[in-house]
Amino acid sequence: MLQMFVGLWEILEQDMEKKYVQKVIPRVSTERFKILTPYELRKEIHRLCDLCQGKDIRNEHIGITIQVRGYRRKTAYGEAAYSKKAAVVECLPLLLKHAQYNNFGAPKTTDAANIIGYYNFKAYVIIDGKKECVRLAVIARKDGSFYYNVEVNTSYKKGQ
Repeated sequence: MLQMFVGLWEILEQDMEKKYVQKVIPRVSTERFKILTPYELRKEIHRLCDLCQGKDIRNEHIGITIQVRGYRRKTAYGEAAYSKKAAVVECLPLLLKHAQYNNFGAPKTTDAANIIGYYNFKAYVIIDGKKECVRLAVIARKDGSFYYNVEVNTSYKKGQ
């Protein structure tokens, strides 16, 4: 199984020379999430993650099939919860399908023994009329499964 991932990684490095353009950029709104309390927002993110569970999504850029399982509790309760994240989770299957592959990261020393590494993707979403970059980390495991994590990248200018 490990050789399969290493071989795929080598192929991906060769294909990185080709320019990939995200074909579909979803539009989402945060209006309905802004009125929620932090507790309600976390519950809503968990519910939206539940809707994606059990789907197999093939990424168009590199061709891996991502099994959307697990990490819904970590996404909802283990990290920061904000209205943009909830809006992005709402269109997660579409993002995983059209995201651009960036690199493959080695496992951290604190990771479980069954984690091979991380496929890092980026995708664009139009949130409330503004184009935002979303980071998607897909975790590769020795049993052949992939799990996801999602964060909306926010850049701040000095002095803000």
